[in-house]
Amino acid sequence: MTGRVVALALALSAVGLWSGCRTCPARAVALETLAAEYNANAAKVHRLWANARVRLTLKDEQGRSFTWGSTSPLAPYNAQLRLWKEATGPPGFVLVGRELTELFRVGIDAVNGVYYVWYHLGRTGQAWFGRTELAGAPGVRGVPIDPLQLVEVLGLTSLPAEPGKLPAVVMTLRKNPCAYVVRYIRAQPITGRLKIWREVYFRWDDRLPRRPYHIRLFDPSGRCRVLADVGDYQPIEWDGPPEAAPVMPTDYHVRWPAIEGVQPAAELHMRLSGMSTRRRFMKAFLGFRSHLPPGIEPVQVDAGLPAGPKEGRSKP
Repeated sequence: MTGRVVALALALSAVGLWSGCRTCPARAVALETLAAEYNANAAKVHRLWANARVRLTLKDEQGRSFTWGSTSPLAPYNAQLRLWKEATGPPGFVLVGRELTELFRVGIDAVNGVYYVWYHLGRTGQAWFGRTELAGAPGVRGVPIDPLQLVEVLGLTSLPAEPGKLPAVVMTLRKNPCAYVVRYIRAQPITGRLKIWREVYFRWDDRLPRRPYHIRLFDPSGRCRVLADVGDYQPIEWDGPPEAAPVMPTDYHVRWPAIEGVQPAAELHMRLSGMSTRRRFMKAFLGFRSHLPPGIEPVQVDAGLPAGPKEGRSKP
């Protein structure tokens, strides 16, 4: 009997079924193909309107936890997500959490070249902002949730594809699990040093579309600050034929691991619905100062730093 069990185990291992293991495909596409597919999908989305159900969990250094919201299908929408791409630089973006009134905003005011976070709970509130051109520069103090990181998780911003120029991407192949791993490289503001800012894991599976499913975001020191798992891709309403509609993830699990002296632990679970490029909204909806609650004095996280390079800044 023992010999039969051993023989069966060897047979299962040979066909890649033992413990759920599966060998990677024999062939892989080039980075140029992967980036072209990804960018073709992202290029169809110039603006995005979506409803969201959000559950946000924050922890302090003493381990105390605060949770707000729910992603249950039975729960009402408690957030709005808007995206507006600019000709150059970061897109305009905002995630607004609300109940009877707005409770928080995480956004990029591309017109004025700033990213920001604020919250207002009863009589308590705080706000932070920084210049997009200096994001990642040495000396920038952290914000609780970095909007420039969060917007990349949506999967709708293009990968650089021009050879020999920065920013750039490079790719490696990974096994267990099988994945195309695409790393985004650009120079750090002020210092000009090249840094890896994010890794995007794409499915490497002949049975599945080549789409991102896991993202790692890094700070200038090379430390991983954000981990995100995305899935449940759904079509976005647009003006073209339905069969060619762009797609995006609708299920996001984003984690900020606790790093002593750097950041407290936080977790965001978000589910989107009603995604549309056709529903209109004003660009002013993405603004920072115009929506800041009265009585809150914002903290500039890059105060005292000189102006950075201008090529990434949007025009008013």
